[in-house]
Amino acid sequence: MGYCSWFLLSCFLWSFLNPGTHQLQSSQTQVLLQLRKHLEYPNQLEFWNNHGMDLCYLSPSTQVNMTCQDNVVTELRMVGDKPAMVNSFVGFAITSQTLSGNFSMDSFVTTLARLTSLRVLSLVSLGIWGPLPDKIHRLSTLEYLDLSSNYLFGSIPPKISTMVKLQTLNLDDNFFNDTIPDWFDSLSNLTILSLRNNQLKGPFPSSIQRVASLTDLILSGNDISGKLPNLDRLSKLNMLDLSEKQFRF
Repeated sequence: MGYCSWFLLSCFLWSFLNPGTHQLQSSQTQVLLQLRKHLEYPNQLEFWNNHGMDLCYLSPSTQVNMTCQDNVVTELRMVGDKPAMVNSFVGFAITSQTLSGNFSMDSFVTTLARLTSLRVLSLVSLGIWGPLPDKIHRLSTLEYLDLSSNYLFGSIPPKISTMVKLQTLNLDDNFFNDTIPDWFDSLSNLTILSLRNNQLKGPFPSSIQRVASLTDLILSGNDISGKLPNLDRLSKLNMLDLSEKQFRF
């Protein structure tokens, strides 16, 4: 076999054995560029452009980290410079703290849902604001969801209860202000539940005592009260933070 033939065969075998090295699907690239537009072109995404660059090959940074496999995005992590810095939020854009009044959380999640192979999604301190729409459940492959330190308000969407692959749910430091949900036992793989520093109210959700996989439960900084159910069945629990609240035992 000639050198040229051997080289071509080697390249074929390498690409076959390393599917993660294939170029990102163009449709996935378009989704990422659309997300960049939704986020109003933050500085940390300045290297995302539409000039043929494969975004999967960009070096990770402390602000942006993306993992691709089999031509699709499987992990997307972003940290911005707009942490939630106000004590109250009434549902309107705040200059220099949130994204502009043109931002639509509904449209943003619709675009995100086109990344159909996502396992990890972390969008922290990006100034995203608005109610979190029920359609977040379309990201049905998610195992890790972190939307902390933003300006999300209203209810925690009930359809999150259908995201059965979730292992981590972190909604810390937002402005969710409805009754705390009581469907957490639908998430049988959940290990970390953190809802710290919101405005959730009502009784402690009894469904939590049936999530045997939980290792971390953090509900401090809300207005939760009442009788605390027996948590003996949570044998894997390593961290329980209910500080600042009054419970009856």
